[in-house]
Amino acid sequence: MSSAIQFSSFNTRLITYLIILLLTVLSSVFLSVNRSTYNNTRVVIDQNLEVGLEVFSQLIDERSENFKATIRALSMDFAFRTAYENSDYETLLSVADNLLTRMKRADMLLMVDYDYLVVADSLRQYASGAEFPWPWLLEEADGNDNFETSSFIVLDNIAYHIVAVPILTPLVEGWVIVGERLDNEYTASLKEVINSDISILVGDDFVADRLIATTLTQDQAKALTSEFGVAFSVGGASDVLNLADEHFITLGTSLLNRSELTLTALVQQSLPDALAPYRQLEQQLIILFVMGLLVSVTMALLLGKSITRPLLKLASRVQKIERGDYSSDVASTRKDEIGHLENSVNNMATGLAEREKVRALLGKVVSREIAEELMNRPVALGGETRTATILFSDIRDFTSICEGRTPENILEMLNAYLSEVSVAIEDNKGVVDKYIGDAVMALFGVPVTGTSDTVNALTAALAMRDRVHDLNQDNRIKGLPLFFTGIGLHTGEVVAGNLGSANRMNYTVIGDTVNLASRLESLTKQYGVGILVSDETMRDQTAFVFRELDVVKVKGKAKPVRIFELVCRREIADEQLLQEITAFESALSSYRLQDWQAAQEKLRVLQRKQDLPLYKLFLERVDYCIASPPDPTWDGVFTFQSK
Repeated sequence: MSSAIQFSSFNTRLITYLIILLLTVLSSVFLSVNRSTYNNTRVVIDQNLEVGLEVFSQLIDERSENFKATIRALSMDFAFRTAYENSDYETLLSVADNLLTRMKRADMLLMVDYDYLVVADSLRQYASGAEFPWPWLLEEADGNDNFETSSFIVLDNIAYHIVAVPILTPLVEGWVIVGERLDNEYTASLKEVINSDISILVGDDFVADRLIATTLTQDQAKALTSEFGVAFSVGGASDVLNLADEHFITLGTSLLNRSELTLTALVQQSLPDALAPYRQLEQQLIILFVMGLLVSVTMALLLGKSITRPLLKLASRVQKIERGDYSSDVASTRKDEIGHLENSVNNMATGLAEREKVRALLGKVVSREIAEELMNRPVALGGETRTATILFSDIRDFTSICEGRTPENILEMLNAYLSEVSVAIEDNKGVVDKYIGDAVMALFGVPVTGTSDTVNALTAALAMRDRVHDLNQDNRIKGLPLFFTGIGLHTGEVVAGNLGSANRMNYTVIGDTVNLASRLESLTKQYGVGILVSDETMRDQTAFVFRELDVVKVKGKAKPVRIFELVCRREIADEQLLQEITAFESALSSYRLQDWQAAQEKLRVLQRKQDLPLYKLFLERVDYCIASPPDPTWDGVFTFQSK
């Protein structure tokens, strides 16, 4: 995964992304459908509950009117009024009991006179002459045009739906109060009509907190009592109550709201029951989603294989191309983008094969670095100024070596020699620019510039000397002639680029730096040393041991050049060698100071220890200067008139 998911194959990536996409889409659809279903169900339940409340209110009103009509007829009966006016308490109780048996649904009956005193009580709760406990009810009736009213009361924790009808003679003498008990049977009868659960709660101080009738189960009823006062407000919108792990949409209305008595009716519908018809749709959606997911995965597998198989073949083909095998083609029969890709790979392989042939051929003619330069840059005449170290090498007396030998034998010996020196150059990041017979021209710093070009050139010169030495060892055993090589190095600016004509050109370097390097190689003969470098090449090269030889003016150069012999790497130089170099530098100093006697003595001491051409050369110069002293302004520069 990134921070991103990492996959081992395109097929896995395709299937994973497709599954994630499908799960996202299907989950969104599923959640959207569920949310829509829930919201629609809530709307339907809310509408049903509102209708249920209206029907509930209408049923109460109808029962009130039925009670009023029945009691109104009884209260106007002459026998009843006569009994009310003339009978005693017990007789009126008997009359009350008789009236209850004649009235449907009535559970209690009270007779109250105009002074709000109880005349008769079918429940035997109040004696004759007792004050009526709900005077507000009769006050409401007294204020009514018909002196009638209906309301709710609670007696011994039992709620009653009551109706008060006046006793007229023809003036109001009192009231007959009939009540129907609000119990589970009452709510069950209403549920059959409105098809919703009904609960009635009673309380005081404007808080209904005791359940007196309900159609809910016992556990649900218990949960309702504790949940109602906290989570529900009567008269507002519907709310969801969690009753014994079942959610009910609940809508309430206040039947009575007095400080001493609060009565609340709730109509409720179970949310799971309402959602039950949608569960089948939900299951069908899940089945469809699973089937769609399986089909999609199958299609993704087939699609992935149709893509990965040709891609794997192409990858195998490209790996072969990477290893240099351009022979096999990928046969393409497809017309889509993959087919185009296969054709492009085939075309690329053909082009690379041709390019590799050119590179291989070019690499045999010029060095690998020059071949890369020619292959990777526009081939055009011209060049650029670069700083480089140029190396020239040549075999001493090669003409004499060739005398009496066949051309084949000469080429064989020369190729063996050139192979050794070329390896030494290339192993040290040098570039063989050209072979000039037995001479070699090498470049360090072009066409590729490095940070240690001069060090590489000096190391390559020492390696060439060592390889030629080893080659001579073999030649001595084989009876072949020995090679003695002179090497010259100079560092400076050159012009590097393509030289020639528009039809035939050669990548090389030109300039005074090249010419001076060639002259230094020639001077190795004069001084009898193997490797000769300029002061520009020697400068700051502390890893090597140098011996200063002279300050010279070579042919074609007006500016004198300080030249040095490259002796060896410093880590292998012994004390005797360093002392010898120091002694020669002392002799050279005396020579430049025109102290000929001191210079001559020092050189003879060196020559007695080791008879080198270098010492002989300077002894001859000293002898010449003693015989023909130079001008006192002589600066010690020696001028060569020939190459």
